[in-house]
Amino acid sequence: MTEYTNMNGINKTSNTSKRRALFVETTFSNGTVYATLVGPRIGEREAAIIANSVNGKLREYGSKVKNLVLDFSEVQFISSLGLGMCIDVRNTAEQCKAGTSIVGLTSHLQELFEMMRLDRLFKISGAANSPFGNAA
Repeated sequence: MTEYTNMNGINKTSNTSKRRALFVETTFSNGTVYATLVGPRIGEREAAIIANSVNGKLREYGSKVKNLVLDFSEVQFISSLGLGMCIDVRNTAEQCKAGTSIVGLTSHLQELFEMMRLDRLFKISGAANSPFGNAA
């Protein structure tokens, strides 16, 4: 049976009312928080929602977190507020003594991160092959 999730993230096939974030899916496994950003663009609204979700997950697991991986595979555009969100979640990860990696950037976005010198703050890898592969 196909599971239906409406726009507010409430699952209609079960009795749970657990909400999901709209623009990011976060998981935690083996000391790594893996955040898959849902594109195609990260603007003002999306950046705030993503930051709240990722920072919440980082605070939930605290010192258990060793790595944060931001997966940009589905993202084509990011605004300046989206870049600020990346720095914000990196700073929260740093408070947990965790490193931050970015995977799956398009060549255009990778050039942007390099131009803004954000490649100095993050470990930037190519494609996101597996959830915790090369970046973790």
